[in-house]
Amino acid sequence: MDYRHYICVFKSKNMAVYTLTILERLGHKNFQLVSTPCGIKAGCSYSIKFSNIKYLNILRKEAMKIGAEIENIYLIERKSGKKSMEKVII
Repeated sequence: MDYRHYICVFKSKNMAVYTLTILERLGHKNFQLVSTPCGIKAGCSYSIKFSNIKYLNILRKEAMKIGAEIENIYLIERKSGKKSMEKVII
């Protein structure tokens, strides 16, 4: 099964959870809390997953309002059974 999505990695697990809470309160349904892949950040961490890069501006805007630091954004793809993670320039 092929897929493509983005994940936003935050400086802390709490900031990811709080940012998602704010997004949900504002009615945004395009975001999901996921465990950060070990290949990106070791330890118990969460990231916010979204399917389209156009949602990044919404995420950034709301994170900035609450002072949540975004570490990186990654494009996660699976094509022909091979998974890849690519850092997106932000």
